[in-house]
Amino acid sequence: MRLSNLPSLGLAFILFNALPSHAHKHQLLRGGQLPIPEAPSTEKLVGTNWQLKEIGGVPAIPDSQELFFKTETELSGNDGCNGFRGEWGTVENGQDSHNSDRPSITIDILATNRRMCRLTAEADEQKSNFMSALHQEAISFSLSADETALTLYHTHDGNDVPIVLSRIATPVQPHERLIGTDWVATGIVYPGSQELRPVLEDHPVTLSFSKDQINGSTGTNQFFGDIPKMTSMEFQVTNIGQTLMGWEEDVDPRRFQENAWMNILTTVNDETENPPEVVTLPYTLFDERIGDTDEWTKVLVLGSFQAPLARFVPLKDGMLDEWGKPIKQIESPLPHENPLNGHELQGPPVIKDLYFNTFQLAGSNWRASNIRGALLRSDTDVTMFFKSKTSVEGSGGCNQFDASWDKLGTLIQINGTEQPLILEHMRVEDLVPTKRYCDGIMAQVENYFFRGLTQESLFYEFDGEELTLWDAVMGENGRKTRGMFIGRFNNVPVPSWGGQSLVGMTGEEANAVIEDINPSLQVQIIPAGWSTTADYRLDRVRIRLGEDGNVNREPHRG
Repeated sequence: MRLSNLPSLGLAFILFNALPSHAHKHQLLRGGQLPIPEAPSTEKLVGTNWQLKEIGGVPAIPDSQELFFKTETELSGNDGCNGFRGEWGTVENGQDSHNSDRPSITIDILATNRRMCRLTAEADEQKSNFMSALHQEAISFSLSADETALTLYHTHDGNDVPIVLSRIATPVQPHERLIGTDWVATGIVYPGSQELRPVLEDHPVTLSFSKDQINGSTGTNQFFGDIPKMTSMEFQVTNIGQTLMGWEEDVDPRRFQENAWMNILTTVNDETENPPEVVTLPYTLFDERIGDTDEWTKVLVLGSFQAPLARFVPLKDGMLDEWGKPIKQIESPLPHENPLNGHELQGPPVIKDLYFNTFQLAGSNWRASNIRGALLRSDTDVTMFFKSKTSVEGSGGCNQFDASWDKLGTLIQINGTEQPLILEHMRVEDLVPTKRYCDGIMAQVENYFFRGLTQESLFYEFDGEELTLWDAVMGENGRKTRGMFIGRFNNVPVPSWGGQSLVGMTGEEANAVIEDINPSLQVQIIPAGWSTTADYRLDRVRIRLGEDGNVNREPHRG
């Protein structure tokens, strides 16, 4: 080798060692090696929840857009007005032609709510930019070193606009609502019976949930077990055990109560002589008014509404001692000098049936958010469309239905100085569903919904935004009153008015159609270019006209 070639050979060696070596994920430098930062894995996104912080360096409006990577494939979020859900996945290397240095994902928005929102121009622009980024064919992203900031890159006119999101707490999922809760039973079904029997007064049955275990008291002994699986409508129990405190007599009521409760936990759905290793318990959570008061309580029902196994209410602090026994409350011997905040004690609530116009359902459309305590996804199609004063149609989530309906009157419950409770009494008859086969959870939800509609009568309550249906039961005074919760519904735009579209009609023609369906509605005809107030009222319909003086969009309440 000629010596004159050594300097150039040495320079080539130095340059070669300065080049990156991605195969070994290190960068070779003279005198040592430095690791090359690895691109973040999409696996780190699973189970994380994010809130928009800024777009292109401009701070976002607080508490607006959110993005939750629920599972490896499921995603949900909020666009600043409506919630949405969809699917997401990883883009293979090379599919993102714009920037192959960063990992990329795809997002497919499958469903979104349709709530009408009145956003400022700034908020609407932010919403549009955020959703435009999510609708890209491939979205490159990066994570901060501490994994508290996620940056999505919106490719626009050949440039990458960074959309920065801050990590926030993961939202509570429907199946996690029981975790960390404590309950005390009000009734249990005994073997051979189908009715709830009251729990022994001085021997309460309690039930507590942790993430993967249950424990509590049978009224005499302590019990415990594992929860291998929990969903929003059922949970499984296994490895049930208990302490073994006994009784002197075989006919002790405490023995019967304990046997009934342990039977629910160990053999309730067993059809053989040998107890199953795992027992599946359906459950429902709902809110229930306490008597004739304005106070409400959570209720947990094991089993179904048609065939309950046990009924629980929250176990409050101070109800039981450390041994699980009730703490007796000692009444004060002193008289109440100022009952009811200075008002005289009132007698039983005065109940009147009044036939007058309050909130009228005709010409309104509703989508369920909760049926018998089961929370429904935003895309679940459980609906009621009151086409006219006598006709209603909709969906149970699987099958469509047509029916007739009639308002029976108004029930006002007055209790002392509290705000009167106003309930509308109604009846749904001649319900005819389609005959599509359904199974799984939606079949159960549909069954609950249709059974609630087709009972002898029911009550509905309107609070200004939501419609709530209740069973109608016979009260102690021999008159119908509100019973158990059926479902809660949100208002959505009507698909038509009386089976016809009003688009293209004159304002007066459309007004006449609406008034014929529901004369109680306040109808406003809004010419093109006119502005309106931003308040939201479901007793009002605005008919908006185009430049030609005809209706240019389907009117709806709001």
